[in-house]
Formats: sequence, C-alpha cells, structure tokens
Amino acid sequence: MVVKSESARVVLFLGAPGSGKGTQASWLSASLGIPTLSTGEILRAEAKRNCSESFQLRQLLGTGQLVDDATVCAVVAAWLKRENPRRGFILDGFPRTTAQAQYLDALLDELHLPRPTVLHLDVSTTGILRRLTGRRQCAVCGTVYNLVSKPSLRGSRCQKDGGALTQRDDDSEGVILHRMEQFHRMSAPLLAHYGSSVARIDGDREATALADEILDTVAPGRTRHLAAA
Repeated sequence: MVVKSESARVVLFLGAPGSGKGTQASWLSASLGIPTLSTGEILRAEAKRNCSESFQLRQLLGTGQLVDDATVCAVVAAWLKRENPRRGFILDGFPRTTAQAQYLDALLDELHLPRPTVLHLDVSTTGILRRLTGRRQCAVCGTVYNLVSKPSLRGSRCQKDGGALTQRDDDSEGVILHRMEQFHRMSAPLLAHYGSSVARIDGDREATALADEILDTVAPGRTRHLAAA
C-alpha cells in the first residue's frame, strides 16, 4: 500500500473572479516552493489555437460562460499526471462545481496526495468591479497591471517591453456581474462539500496583509520571504 506524503500540501483557492486568487496563489507558490495550476491560464492558451474546438472555447471565455466539467477535469488531470508534483501544488480556478470537486477528490487519492486546504477569498461586489474593470494586460508578454492599484509606469504601454495594454473581453462590467452571479450560485454547494476544511479570508484588504494571513493559515510559523518580491 502506498502511503500519502505527510509533508505534501494541496491548497485550493476559492473566490469570485477578481478576488485575487491568482496573485495570492503566485505569492504562496513562491513562499512554499510548490507549483500553481491556473485553469484559467491553461484554457485561455488552448483558446488561442487555430481549430474549431478552440474557437468555441474562445466564445465561451469571451462571454463569461463556464467551460464544461469534462473539459476542465481533463485539463487538470493531464497537468497533474505530467508534472507529478509530489511536494504538493496550488489550484487557482478549480474546482468550480461539486462534480469537479468530487473528481479532484478521486484524482488526489489516485496520486496519493492529501485532501486540500481550502481558502475562500471573500471580496465585496464593489471591490471586484473596481479591480477587474481597471485590469489591463500586456498584449506581448502578458504582464497584468491595474489602472488604480498597479498602473504601468509607461501609461498605456507595458513598462517591461512597451507592448500595448489591453482589456480582456471578460473584464467588462456586464460580463463581470454575470460571472459573479454564477460564482455565488455555485459556490454554496461547493463550500458545503469541503465543510470544515474551508478557511474564510477577508479579501477586501491590502494584498500583502492577505498574503501573510494565507501563509500563516497554510503553514503556521513560516516566514513569507519571496511573496512580496
């Protein structure tokens, strides 16, 4: 019988679009030295391919619709089996439904990894709209800025390579509100699935304060050396 590693950590971020999951997952990854799986990034990369399936996926993502469970689960399983992260990993954007959560439970058992520590970033609607409508991304390197909290030093151009800063299709106010409605409708059964494993984090605070609380929740006593870099 294979015994699960007691030192491995699986961390799952839950939160509405714009709650800061990506930023916090990146900082926690640097602090713990374990990789992050962002299903959003993987699906957006897949949507850029020149085929009919990618065109359909592009339409879904552009309108804020959720990708079906089978597609997302296949993406996650392929990544985990390819990367084989024995020390653990961080999930950003998965699972979003109870069916996906059940699939993840079985997959973690198959890979002899522990059940996840679940972090729920709870952010107000006002805070979400302020963050996402101001988000801009470099068309060349993909660096993300925010017109309010993290503007580029070169205005409408990326300060790294001068690429044009663009707004993602799914960052318009109408799409954001639609995605938030979907999240709140689907999050209740998902939070119930994980029950006492969920740690609620007040996400309407400054990002570095959140990072400190998250690290203390996941790994008490650890110092955040790389998170603010």
